[in-house]
Amino acid sequence: MLSRRTLLRGGGSVALAAATVGSSAGLVYGNGDKWRQLRRHIKGDVVLPSDQAYEHSKQGVLVELDAVKPQAVVYCETAQDVSTAVKFAREHDIAVHTRSGGHSLAGWSTGQGMILDCSRLNHVSVGNHTVRLGPGVQSIDALATLQPYNRQILTGTCATVRMGGYLSGGGIGFQVRKFGVASDRLVSARMVLSDGRIVRASETSHSDLFWAIRGGGGGNFGVATDFEVRPIPVTRMVYFDTYWPWDKAQEIITAWQEWCSNGSNNLGSTLNVLLRDGASGNVPIIKINGGYDGPQSEIEQALNELAAVAGTAPSLRTVKELPYDEAMKAVYGCEQFTMLECHREGSNPDAKIRRTPFLRERTRLLDRPTGSAGVADLLAAFEANRRPGHITYLYLTALGGEANKVCRTQTAYVHRDAEFFVACATLLPQGQPPADEAEAAMVWPTQAFNIIDPLSSGESYLNFPNQGLGDWRHAYYAENYPRLVSVKRRYDAADFFRHDQSIGS
Repeated sequence: MLSRRTLLRGGGSVALAAATVGSSAGLVYGNGDKWRQLRRHIKGDVVLPSDQAYEHSKQGVLVELDAVKPQAVVYCETAQDVSTAVKFAREHDIAVHTRSGGHSLAGWSTGQGMILDCSRLNHVSVGNHTVRLGPGVQSIDALATLQPYNRQILTGTCATVRMGGYLSGGGIGFQVRKFGVASDRLVSARMVLSDGRIVRASETSHSDLFWAIRGGGGGNFGVATDFEVRPIPVTRMVYFDTYWPWDKAQEIITAWQEWCSNGSNNLGSTLNVLLRDGASGNVPIIKINGGYDGPQSEIEQALNELAAVAGTAPSLRTVKELPYDEAMKAVYGCEQFTMLECHREGSNPDAKIRRTPFLRERTRLLDRPTGSAGVADLLAAFEANRRPGHITYLYLTALGGEANKVCRTQTAYVHRDAEFFVACATLLPQGQPPADEAEAAMVWPTQAFNIIDPLSSGESYLNFPNQGLGDWRHAYYAENYPRLVSVKRRYDAADFFRHDQSIGS
């Protein structure tokens, strides 16, 4: 039996420390320097535009958003820090933008007010039946920390995504078909509310808030400072990575969708069509990879069956069983990296994962395969929108399985009919490209969305927000939206936590 202990990862090392929660007593500030006052009352740091660390501190994943100039970046180290920062912001009428990993592609984790950064709340606590995670712990660090304890958790397919945003929006990845979405395994969460109170939400305490934060998204109801989750009983996984010929693209993409829909729930997989440069003559890459929670022989046979249906064999095929954290490291594209290297550039001297300069993306959820005609239309639009210097991709992830055995209204995550997540995007190498290039970057995602939309469920996954959605309330939340508004009014009646597509707006 494992004793409870708190594991903090930072700089590649592991240290043991006790987790504490401070008082939520209020603060009254005088007329002096307000930011100096805040610095005096928190354990973390307050970074201002005049500070040397400011340019780095305000960065998220997208270089494009570096143009945003917040008043301050507040690094919180405890739940009490978060409470103090929230009350400070309310007192001084400063908008708060909550950030755990800075992966919000819509820019919801930055803004002109205060960035409330939770990255230092990165604890991982191992208990007898559950695991506790800070909102700031990154996927790569959580998995490596848990490996010696024979416990693991659900994560997505990006190493540097942190738990705050991932769990709040639902949490999809290669394990959805086997274990459901990540928020389905949430047992409780500690939350700082808009009045600074610190509460723990669970099935028996603040149950309405607990319902809402399982798929209702970050930055809506409060700031999560701790998650308690049920781990998954997996210590190893079979990772597979395959590349396929472009001249069979329609057959491969069509066959892959049926292969996933009819396959074992042990199977998790993504398909990526990637064109690294739209210049004439360049050939797109088709990559199918994934994780299998079963014998290697089973996925080997399944891949043979996929090749038979597609009418072609992959040009490259790799299948290997690995410890779970090492298999996920391969998923993240960090297989050849050290742990320190498998972090975002600038976070430590060895980090190698690059930031994304400029991205335009549209996404949808499918409740069934697109069929061959749908694939043909997508590929025609993909080819028609080649542009030199533009990186374009079509990305699909298999969903369904155990995730769809849960009632649509049981948690805020409503997408219990979804079989695939699909994204269509253009990436540019400059964070601030010329206006004509920026405008052109939206053409492929828009045309692809218009093709996919009639084939879709009409729903979209919140953790990949669509700025161009007309009825985003239905797309993200469907029939759960009215109840989410009710919870919002109870816990944040003043609409303190808000962004462009926040609940109640």
